[in-house]
Amino acid sequence: MILINPKFLPRKPGIYLVGGTVRDWMIGRPTADYDLAVTGDPAGVAESIAAAAGRRVVVMGRPGQCVYRIVTGTETYDVSAIQGKDITNDLLRRDFTINAMGLHVKTEEIIDPACGRKDLAERLVRMVAPGAFDADPLRLLRAFRMAAVLDFSVEHQTLAAIARRPQKIAGVAGERIREEWLKLLKTPDSTDLLWQMHQSGLLEALIPELGELRGCTQNQHHRADAFEHTMQVCQRLEQMLRENAPALSPDRENRYLQADPENLVLIKHAALIHDIGKPRCKTADEHGGIHFYGHETGGAEMAREINRRMRFSNADNEYVVFLVKNHLRPLFLYLLHRQAKLRSETVSRFFMKTAPWTPELLLLAAADMAGKKESDGSGFADFARMLLSEYANEHLPAARRPPLITGRDLIEEFGLTPSPQFARILRQVEEKRLAGNLENREQALAFVKKNLEKSSR
Repeated sequence: MILINPKFLPRKPGIYLVGGTVRDWMIGRPTADYDLAVTGDPAGVAESIAAAAGRRVVVMGRPGQCVYRIVTGTETYDVSAIQGKDITNDLLRRDFTINAMGLHVKTEEIIDPACGRKDLAERLVRMVAPGAFDADPLRLLRAFRMAAVLDFSVEHQTLAAIARRPQKIAGVAGERIREEWLKLLKTPDSTDLLWQMHQSGLLEALIPELGELRGCTQNQHHRADAFEHTMQVCQRLEQMLRENAPALSPDRENRYLQADPENLVLIKHAALIHDIGKPRCKTADEHGGIHFYGHETGGAEMAREINRRMRFSNADNEYVVFLVKNHLRPLFLYLLHRQAKLRSETVSRFFMKTAPWTPELLLLAAADMAGKKESDGSGFADFARMLLSEYANEHLPAARRPPLITGRDLIEEFGLTPSPQFARILRQVEEKRLAGNLENREQALAFVKKNLEKSSR
């Protein structure tokens, strides 16, 4: 017997807990969401729950397919009518066996027509029937999401059924795809399941641009084609987040580097699509050298389209596009650093252009570097650690202080008027201030005067 103890649940015949609620209880996962299938009068059951909780019922869905929701503050109850002639028929309409179990509220009898308890014990996500994917193609993606969240495996016949119909995912609304996709990526070790999605054809059906990376050979710095490199970057990123190695900060774990904790899953999404511009930008020189000039800019526009299809919010879209567009910037700095040509103003300019997302950009770049053939991952990690220290301890405090001069100074001291030159001068002064090369207003004005005299010759 299973102890049922949701506070407001009526113990009456014809009321069944179903789906994920039963699954989670059986594996010891905490839940505050109760899905109820009811014979007879679901509206009446919902009203009794609402009355006991002192809340009201919210009706969702179309007539004949209504869900009655009650939110108590700590618990959510979704009440609906049984679909089909009885509870067994209802359960066999569901997606996966571990979600096709019911629990009679009054008797605590478990109804398990699809052998979900066996698959729970074996940690398998198995389809109830192949037609489950045709009834709702989102289940193609949900299979992998559930395996990721529960740390289960997708059963082999279920994988085969997915591989026979991956293109059906294209007909699913972007909002629904986004919800499942981000839940999958939010798990700490999703790369293996991304590989399985690729092998089934679902990954490329979901993001067709990734298919162009397969067979896209790269230059001598890479051990694999663009697709395998991308997957290696995702794997290294997850490893860096999970194991904090190499650590990029002395006082914060890698998974806490980002400006907003909710952005962690978006960094993974950006890692998966960071190189999608490569195939369309690929060129070869007269010596056979392969180049991808501008792939970060082209890839950023492609990323914007992918995010649009998945109905990302404007803020999430801009964040991902920023990471894709700027993922090479840290590498350019590192090359200058290795050549002893990196200037303090260049670092300040980098911080100005990338704040507040500098830490996560360096995190992505470190994973990108680790995914290359001739990886100097440890050297780059040391460099990134140095940059992050400078960013946190020098750039951010300095950026909070007021500028040395303003536009009014340019007008009053030099007779300038607002123009592209006007803005450029102020930016140059700020770069030098943040680099520590200008310390006061007099030095800033002298720098401007010297530059104006030089440009007028």
